[in-house]
Amino acid sequence: MVHDAAFDVARRDIEACMRLIVLHRGPAYRPARRIWSTAMRHATDADTIMGPLWLIWGALTDWLEQKPVESQQAEAAIVRAAAEWRSLPESAEAQQAYFDRWLYGELGYERPRDAESGAPADSGGG
Repeated sequence: MVHDAAFDVARRDIEACMRLIVLHRGPAYRPARRIWSTAMRHATDADTIMGPLWLIWGALTDWLEQKPVESQQAEAAIVRAAAEWRSLPESAEAQQAYFDRWLYGELGYERPRDAESGAPADSGGG
């Protein structure tokens, strides 16, 4: 997998936003929304982590926007998602397990029936 400089900058930005969330440096929505928008810009890049991150953080920010009565639960999920990502070992297998659990287990995306485990679905979320 080859990454360009723009991808590397985006990844560092996402990591910085997750660090802010975990350290509770203000409300989680703003850095979570930045993670979503940064990942979205790279979501169609082949063979990257950005597509699944875009789906996960889109669902998490949508949860805050669309269900304000559940803001405490949504904020807690955002902090947990950021903390778990930051604690992952640098391996494709660990990242894939994170994506599978968050997309299909935590956020309710429908797992594609004809696709291998780990392929993001088109529907669902928060």
